[in-house]
Amino acid sequence: MGWWLVATVGTRLAVCTIPLGVVFAAEEHTGSYAWGAVIACAFAGGEAIGAPRMGARFQHRPLRREFAAVSVIHAVALAAVVVTLSLGIPLAAAVLAAVGGAAASGTFGGLRTLIVHLLPGAREKALALDVIVNQLCQIAGPALAAAVAVAWTADVPLAIMCGGLLIAAASAVKLPDSVSAGEKCAGRPGRPGGTRPPTSAVIRAILPSLVVATLVLMLQAVLEVALPGIIAGRDGPPAWAGLALSALAVTSIAGSFLYGHRRRPGRPHHHALVLSAVFALIVVFVGLTPSPVVTVVLVAVCGFFHAAATTARSLTVTEVLPAEDWPVGFSLLYSWGAVGFTLASGVSALFLAAGKADALLIVFGAIGLVGTVLTWWFERITLTAEAGRESAAEVRT
Repeated sequence: MGWWLVATVGTRLAVCTIPLGVVFAAEEHTGSYAWGAVIACAFAGGEAIGAPRMGARFQHRPLRREFAAVSVIHAVALAAVVVTLSLGIPLAAAVLAAVGGAAASGTFGGLRTLIVHLLPGAREKALALDVIVNQLCQIAGPALAAAVAVAWTADVPLAIMCGGLLIAAASAVKLPDSVSAGEKCAGRPGRPGGTRPPTSAVIRAILPSLVVATLVLMLQAVLEVALPGIIAGRDGPPAWAGLALSALAVTSIAGSFLYGHRRRPGRPHHHALVLSAVFALIVVFVGLTPSPVVTVVLVAVCGFFHAAATTARSLTVTEVLPAEDWPVGFSLLYSWGAVGFTLASGVSALFLAAGKADALLIVFGAIGLVGTVLTWWFERITLTAEAGRESAAEVRT
């Protein structure tokens, strides 16, 4: 558990620090925040594209070697980003950021699978712990990037992350030999011979959870992008946006703990749908309220439902898929969430350029609500059709 924590913090803190870190570094070396946004987008795009394939490698390759290799590649790519920016070649930095994001994208699914196997019989608590660690990294990463960049130079936060990734790579020697260590037959029965299904089959099996992951990350993106402008437009200090997002991260930790503390009645996927719908509804209210104080409070409340929905949809993966497919399933959740975050960030730029930040939250909140309802309806139709086919087959028999 201790070495899992070292590996997880070393990799995820880097992922949470890099977006804001490259924005500061790009502005320092090129004088343009836009190049920082391009590099951050390239990093997220690399993660989204690489996550399914890189996640699968963790199940079928030795854990220690795979984790150490991708962590070193990520560290080298990040160091190269700093060098190319200092040389005034931001386009090359964007390409290298995409390479680093793609290389590191499988660690999320691999390490999440490992913690579930390390705590057999306590999946809710294991996944809640993973989400809590992730939220702590999301709190610390941006704060580290901003504080160190102001105190020294913008390259220092990225250099620190390079060191952290190398420490994580060194910790691989203390990790188990495989992600399935500690539990031989978790989840549903595996397939004979350990055959691996195509990624499309895994997508079909967990499609509702993937849709929920995309919707939740879209809502998170618009909150992070639009909040400073919204609070300023409501005669509040823009710095309150940082307070609100930090409060969201703190309540996310509490939400993960409360959800994972004990098993809830009903299916985890239904929990994820309900929690995501509540999250979307609160985002709509954030767009409607004229008070900056109420805005901060509502954003803070979002965290309870955002994190619990994340834990619930991860738990769905462990119930729907055989254990050997968990790394792919978790990585697909990560990938689809990254796609949602990237798309929402791009669309948000159009709304913000038009001075419609309030409308941005209302529109995306409504999309989140409609999306969860349609997902529930589609799943209900599918289950009804399957039940009908099974009944007809029994009658024929």
